[in-house]
This record gives sequence, C-alpha cells and structure tokens, in this order.
Amino acid sequence: MLKTTPSLNDSTGTSPPAREPTVVIVGAGFSGAVTAVQLLRQATTPLKVVLVNESGRMARGVAYGTRSAAHVLNVPAGNMSALADDPDDFLRYCRWVNLGWQAGSFVPRRLYGAYLESLLSAVENSHAATTAPLERIVGRVARIEPPKGSAPARVELEDGTHLLADRVVLAFGHFAPGHPLSQAQRDTLGDAYVPDPWRCELDQLVARKEAVLLLGAGLTALDMVVTLDRAGHEGPLWSLSRRGLKPQGHRQRDGRPATVDVLALLQRMGPTLRGQVRELRRALAQAAASGEDWRDTIGALRPHTPRWWQSLSNADRRRFLRHVQVHWDTLRHRCAPEAMDCQERRVREHGMQLLAGRVVDVRRAGAQFQVSVRPRGQHQLVTLTVDRIVNCTAPSTRLDHCGSPLVLSLIEQGHLVADDLGLGVRVDAQLALIDRAGAAQPWLRYIGPMLKARDWEATAIPELRVHAQALARQLHQELLAAAQQG
Repeated sequence: MLKTTPSLNDSTGTSPPAREPTVVIVGAGFSGAVTAVQLLRQATTPLKVVLVNESGRMARGVAYGTRSAAHVLNVPAGNMSALADDPDDFLRYCRWVNLGWQAGSFVPRRLYGAYLESLLSAVENSHAATTAPLERIVGRVARIEPPKGSAPARVELEDGTHLLADRVVLAFGHFAPGHPLSQAQRDTLGDAYVPDPWRCELDQLVARKEAVLLLGAGLTALDMVVTLDRAGHEGPLWSLSRRGLKPQGHRQRDGRPATVDVLALLQRMGPTLRGQVRELRRALAQAAASGEDWRDTIGALRPHTPRWWQSLSNADRRRFLRHVQVHWDTLRHRCAPEAMDCQERRVREHGMQLLAGRVVDVRRAGAQFQVSVRPRGQHQLVTLTVDRIVNCTAPSTRLDHCGSPLVLSLIEQGHLVADDLGLGVRVDAQLALIDRAGAAQPWLRYIGPMLKARDWEATAIPELRVHAQALARQLHQELLAAAQQG
C-alpha cells in the first residue's frame, strides 16, 4: 500500500518505543527497488525497510517508466532477470503475460517496469514481510545527517518530517543530459528546443510534417526515431553526433554464440592501453573475417571489465574516455534488432540522415530555424532548416551540476565525493561512500549507474542485480553484528 510520509518528530517528552533496525533507500528505480526486494527476501531477523521516491511510480524510474509499447528493452528477455540467483525469473513473467515471448525476445520496456513492481509487491505481501516490513514513502529527501554516537542517521524530507536510519542506501540513477547548445542558441529556439525527451511526450509534441534535428546518435536518439515513426511522422529527420556513429544491433534471434578463449585474449592484450585497444581491434576483425560474431568477443570481456578498468591509471582512463569510449559504447551498448530496422527503414524510405559534426549557429528563419553545422573534418558549413531540435545526448554524470538538493548537500557536507574523471561516486568494495577525508562510511551506501567510476561496467541489469544481492547480504550482516554487540 502506498503511504504518505509520516511525521516522526516526538514532541511528547516521553521516551520513544524500541525501534527495529532500519534501512532507508533513497530512490525506487531498478537499483533501489531490487535492493529493497533483496533485503526483504534475505531477512531472518526483524528489519524495517523504507523506500523513498520522489514520484509515486515505484520500481519504474526513467528507463522503465515509458508508456510507449514501441520502446523495447535493449537486452533479450532471457538476460533481464532482476534476481541474481534466479536467472529465468523475468522470462517466466514474460511467458505469463504472452506465451509467444521467448528468451531472445525484446519485450516492451514498460513491461519490465511492471515486472519490478510485481517483485516489490510480492515480497512486500509475503510471509517474510512480517519479519521485514516495507514502508513506501512518496517525497523528496533534502538532507541527511550522519549518525552521532549511538544515535542513527537522520533523513530529512522537504516537508520537514524525518526518518531515522541505521543504514542509508542512495539509489539515484541517471541525471538529465547536459546541454549541447549554448544558452544563446537555446534562447533563440525557445520552446522548439526539447532539453530532455524523456520528460515529455515527443510523439504528441512534434507535428507530422515537422523537420526535426536529433542531437546525438545513440540509444536515446534511436528511441526517439522509433517514437516519431510510430506516431506517423513524415517530416525531414536528422541525427547529428560528433563522430556520426550509430548503435549496433544485437544478434538476430537465431544466432548462436561462439566460444571465446577470453583468458588468452586478455593475455594477448597486455598491460598497456594502446596494446589492449590494438589487440581488441585485431580480435574483432579476425572474428568478422572468419564468419564469427564480434558480439561474442565483446560479451566475453564483460565479466573482466571492472578489474581491467581498476588496473588503468587515471592518465590511461582519460585517454580511453577521449579516444576510445565512443567506439566502445557503440559495440558494447547495443539495441534491439527491431529498433535498428526502424531507423534503417527511415533512412531508406524517408531520407533520414546520420551526420557527423557539431552545431555552430542557430538563427530564426520565419517560423523555422536555420542551423549551421560544421561536418567533422571539414571547414565548410552545412545549413539545415528545422522546426525542432531534440537533445538526445547521454545522461549527465556531473554530480556538481545535477540540480539535486540532496546530492549537493552531501557534497557540501563531504559525505559524497565525485571521482576525478566525473564518472560517478567514490565507493569502497562494500559500496560504502568514501568521504572527503578518504574514509569509508558504512552507514551510507550507493548502488546504481554511478558505480561506473569504480567498475566502468556498472550501468546494466546483470551487474546491478549482483550488487543489489551482495549489498543486502552485507547490510544484514552488519546490522546483526551491531544488534549482538548492543
């Protein structure tokens, strides 16, 4: 049952009743919801779990909150279980909804949101919930005060109420993308500029014949192509990115993965970034030449990516981000074949163009706008006449520019520290946030895509579900040990 925020302020002057150990989770997208599920599933002693979310749509987040059936998962259903110890859980849910769905099906993203919500509700209503009750709160956390002595942490909400917590788990996900256009260019466009397509209904905003420029060519841009196509959009459409690289699709459903000797590949890659990139490119080319699927090579490296990333110096990480990341992301973060087919059809039948370059000027031209683009590697500008520009660039990881009062407060207090490269947060092996002095804070944890700073490979379900299971186990152990000592 959905509950509003209770007031826990005690003004009676009497001693408060005994309080069971409490874990407060801030954020109820995938990471927060699945951590709550794991805490409830693993509970054998009294424990209270409080799940706080800014909106009432628990277990959804931006990724799975879409209402469009055209937005499908970018990973086959068979690889999308939220439970690390039950890899077929989501597939069973899909088959319950539609017997025609198989392990290789790319199902609607909104179905995954419903699945996560069902997991949360099922464990909430189970017999285990009598040992570990779940409280859902709709509200925004404004500030967190750390524990003082034997007193618990204090989680303060914007409405003035507060929660007491023995452990706090931050589970915020992606922040809105930064602006690829200058303030002057955005002012010129006015309402014709869409800063974040996930915060609006683009299919209702864009007219059928409008000329649309998508800034970005990754998975978000692809989703917007699918959205517009589904809505019957027939106007000119461009997708502009710095390098003009488009997403790669997953293998077709009848494809069979090949065996890759990943340990031999890692040994050949050697200790230097230059050698690693050179050997990986050679391995991908060799796979293609021999009729094998390059996706198998990338997939085989996935479990080894965190250790590889942690072995790199900051200088090599910067080189990777500058020269290699965009190519790696294109190969690693692939799309559903149906989405790729849609974009290719738009190119073939409606003249959609994929451009490499950057916007240098925006001017009003009557009811439309003239956008000057400098193509990559060229000096002569190209002019596009558009009705609307949609920002489809990647989510921001700049914590100091995120706009979240809670995050900014934690940064100011020194409890949350961004990594040197601006990829996410600094945490230890148990996901405890490392403070400004370099010390781990067991009372304050983080789980979510900002773990990319430590592991690089930390934004997808197969990694996050393992983190959620391990974090729940660790929290149970710590709280049990504290209870025994107290």
